[in-house]
Amino acid sequence: MGQPRWAAMLLGMGLAMGARGEALTVMLSAMPGLAEPPAGGQEAHGVVVDIVREMGRRANINFRIVFYPQARSRLLAERQADACFPGAHLPELSDKYKWSAPVGQMRMVMLARDDDVRDVRGLEQAKALRVGAMRGTMVAARLKEMGLALDESADSQSGMEKLKLGRLDLWAMLDVGVASLAGRLAMPKPRVAWVIGTLDVSLACNLKVDDSLLARVDKAIAEMRADGSMGRFDLR
Repeated sequence: MGQPRWAAMLLGMGLAMGARGEALTVMLSAMPGLAEPPAGGQEAHGVVVDIVREMGRRANINFRIVFYPQARSRLLAERQADACFPGAHLPELSDKYKWSAPVGQMRMVMLARDDDVRDVRGLEQAKALRVGAMRGTMVAARLKEMGLALDESADSQSGMEKLKLGRLDLWAMLDVGVASLAGRLAMPKPRVAWVIGTLDVSLACNLKVDDSLLARVDKAIAEMRADGSMGRFDLR
């Protein structure tokens, strides 16, 4: 999806002190190949990490990366004064956080194994199948609102493995990092069986975050979209 796909994105960073002493915490969830926590002496790395660092550089705000499950990130962003996380700007969440400009759009999809030829054409068909999603995510919350019974997993890799083993018919997630996950599990890339919808992804921040900081983040996002640099990040 190019530039918009970057978004699925972001889940666990913290800002160190900048030249002006300004900082924010952006929390990312670990995603193989896209956002990987420090290990073996390496810093946090991945495409999503690179995107967030570039946003911070252009906004003149230092980011220190930290990783949490999305459910914890959402809770901390409500309680911690400098905290932000990348998330879908859903109407029911508008008043809980301050929001940056959209970083991009992401598809919310249901994935099937590559050898499963079924196309899902609606909610009623999905309800008859075994559907999984990652616990605590906005995708899981949205599907529950739609009346789907879910097999929830702690992370995307565990859920994708259930799909590989035939323990699930469909795995629901944002359409980001699918190829990376499949490669990590040595399975053919799953195919999209149903596009549930398209979501704007922004930084959702604590209500105490200063508007001037968000304005600088917005400016950085606009610059990256205008000069095409956002589209050069491969989020597949």
